[in-house]
Amino acid sequence: MEAKLTSSFEAAAKDKSVPGIGAVLVSSKGEVLFKTAHGTLNLDDPASPPFTTDTTLQLFSCTKLVTSIAVLQLLEQGKLSLSDPVEKYVPRISRIQVLESMSKDGPILRDPKTKPTIHHLITHTTGFSYDFFDPLTLQYRMHTGRKPSGYSNPSEYEDFETPFIADPGTKYVYGVNTDWLGFVVEAITGMKLPDYIDQNILKPLGMNNTGGIPDRSKPGLIVHFPVNGKLVAVPAAGPTDKPGVFGGGAFLFSTLEDYSKLLATLLNKGTSPTTGKAILKPDTVEQYLFTDHLPAHVDRSQLGEISASIPVASSEGAFFPSLPISSRGWSCGLLLNHEDLPFGRKKGSGAWAGLGNLYYWIDPTSGVAGIVGTGMHPFMHPTVLKLFDQLERVAYGHEPASAEGDEGRMNHRAGPPSDSKRAKM
Repeated sequence: MEAKLTSSFEAAAKDKSVPGIGAVLVSSKGEVLFKTAHGTLNLDDPASPPFTTDTTLQLFSCTKLVTSIAVLQLLEQGKLSLSDPVEKYVPRISRIQVLESMSKDGPILRDPKTKPTIHHLITHTTGFSYDFFDPLTLQYRMHTGRKPSGYSNPSEYEDFETPFIADPGTKYVYGVNTDWLGFVVEAITGMKLPDYIDQNILKPLGMNNTGGIPDRSKPGLIVHFPVNGKLVAVPAAGPTDKPGVFGGGAFLFSTLEDYSKLLATLLNKGTSPTTGKAILKPDTVEQYLFTDHLPAHVDRSQLGEISASIPVASSEGAFFPSLPISSRGWSCGLLLNHEDLPFGRKKGSGAWAGLGNLYYWIDPTSGVAGIVGTGMHPFMHPTVLKLFDQLERVAYGHEPASAEGDEGRMNHRAGPPSDSKRAKM
């Protein structure tokens, strides 16, 4: 089965459906159960080095798990409470309003009915969105002259000061919430976010190839975009050595090998199985990362459902299309499935992703975690989602292809939801 899986990754790279792509499976003991890597760092350069599991790539929203762990560390230390208002640490959030609509004269705004809390931020219930997922947020950013999708690189506070599209505490809406958590960490610790994370999470886990500023002496995967039906490498301007601010949502660079060390640590209840260093207590891992923290009254209709307003950045799709919304949850950092998935992870697993088509899951019941990573847009690319599903099938002893069932039973789906699905949302 592993040979078939490897050949699937190799074929995707060979036909240039993806640039460089790789995958790693890891156990709670830190054992690498499977890894593969194929393709190139730059499809436009015939002399480009090959992609490996040690190649630097942009993590995009895979950063969010790391920032959420930083917040949980401060919770353990008694330096914050999840019920604290965010303005206690970052007063500028108090001026954020709710965006009701956009008129020809500009935005129609009102004051929020509730104040955002740390719990709202860490569970994506503050009301913040992203412009590449939400048309209204995109219209607002364009009206104010902000660069669309300008969240990944260190920039300015204004890039994260988009209005709420729902009152805090009322609806799950995925957006810049974790970026604001980064500001909270900096306010409490008095440290720059990358420095805090490096000292308290990355170094203890031996994640020496991860950080906010990539090592320019090492070749990295260039993010690719579709242009006239083919993928084209678009080198990023890249972070400066003296950035403005670091939002906590998407600033890290890492490797698949390095990130798998974090996954193994969470499988091992917060202690690295290789370095022996703990970043969280076992009870914190169980109660905050693998327990649903969405209150019953919160609107979950967008949970696991990916919409798209900038097609070059993201396609529509869904995580867990086989599960009803009621069987999905969100912890203090992870998307949860409350039922076993077909041919894959067990209930109580956590997962998330990054906009450059990175996807991972962590299954504490089975003691296995996996990640697939590349650097390309749009998000929810069907080729990468299929490879991710195949990796998961192999991890649980199933055939990697669709021999055991049609692709309608995939754990993730690119494309818009069906009419019946829309009716349930």
